[in-house]
Amino acid sequence: ACRSYKIKNIMSRVIGIKFEDKIRNFARINVPYSNVIGLARSILALGTLLTLFFNPIENLLIKKTNGEFVLQALLNDDFITVINFFLIFGADNIIIGKWLAILILLAVISGYYQKITSILHWWICISFFHASTIIDGGDQIAANLALLLIPICLFDNRKNHWNKKVESDSVLNLISLFFLYLMHLQMAVIYLHAAVGKFSHNEWSNGTALYYWLNHSYFGLPEYLNFFNVFLSNPYFVTIFTYGSLILEIGLFLALMAGKKYKITLLFLAIFFHFIILLFMGIFSFFFSITAGLIIYLFPTNINIKKLCLKN
Repeated sequence: ACRSYKIKNIMSRVIGIKFEDKIRNFARINVPYSNVIGLARSILALGTLLTLFFNPIENLLIKKTNGEFVLQALLNDDFITVINFFLIFGADNIIIGKWLAILILLAVISGYYQKITSILHWWICISFFHASTIIDGGDQIAANLALLLIPICLFDNRKNHWNKKVESDSVLNLISLFFLYLMHLQMAVIYLHAAVGKFSHNEWSNGTALYYWLNHSYFGLPEYLNFFNVFLSNPYFVTIFTYGSLILEIGLFLALMAGKKYKITLLFLAIFFHFIILLFMGIFSFFFSITAGLIIYLFPTNINIKKLCLKN
């Protein structure tokens, strides 16, 4: 009985060691310390940077009537308002916060000091989302992704996020992978909600939503695309592309469990789809945020971009 117990004990240890080795090896191979994450971070930062750079501060963050703030969020005493990045120099000096944010976002794009810039990037994104008067879904996505990227950047020991991947056997790789998969889940849920949320609306269920959206008084076609109304008068065109949008969004949700080739094909389709939305509807910052999320979600983050292109 004693010998049997010893044998079982030895076997359990061996199995435990083999299982641990498999986990460590899986984490070492799949950990996302590559320039793919660098590209996604840079695109994410670029969207917020361009929004800040090309818009006057009065349009972005505050509107004044008789010298008083209209946006009540800036007057609250909640935690996010107290730590709001754009208010660190006071409400009368928001312009300083704007230009400092632009400099930090440029540092994010450069790839250096990512352990520090990742935290500052999230601080800017959550502050902008909380205080801005012109936010869209892209600003919320940017804040969420910037937050989930922090642990990955903290445990990434490369000097620059554009550098080649450096493999290591650190147990911290598992934490980075956990947050990577959280971002995958975040993107999958975005597309699931985008598709399923439309089913209850008659315009989507009967295939006419494209016509109404592109003729919307605010989100509709810009003047330089008025010629497109010829296509909108064709019911077959409208129906195909209305249902096609739903099919693509469902496909992007299902990509959570898909293979690499399917994911890369969907990546290019999805980026093209969102670029068309940018051209037709002008949702600018959303394009950059969703593109960054799609790269993290669908592109292999454990392989450097150049290496992957050479393999293909």
